[in-house]
Amino acid sequence: MQRILAGFSALPGADQAYIISRRDGLVASVGKRGRTPMVEYATTLIQALEKLGKSRAIGRGLELWSEGEGTLLLTRLSEDASLIVSGKKGGRIARWRHAIECDVDLLNSVIR
Repeated sequence: MQRILAGFSALPGADQAYIISRRDGLVASVGKRGRTPMVEYATTLIQALEKLGKSRAIGRGLELWSEGEGTLLLTRLSEDASLIVSGKKGGRIARWRHAIECDVDLLNSVIR
């Protein structure tokens, strides 16, 4: 799992990659030294995504992108776990998504 996360954190514009579980909190994290994962912020986003999913008009969200002071990509891996890749403003989200799509099955098998 650490190797996969290290690969995500090495993507262009990315600084961190981590997995959050609703049951267990922070599962694994890889990032630059001295930076801590934004667990509270990511948890808030996951909860907001779940609230939106209860609306019939919107449906269940599987992915969320956030661009502002920094860039964040949140992807649901399972009902319980979500992967977050965060980085600098102007991070290349399309590249991040592609990398995640290539490794999502492997990540899911490791998390189980």
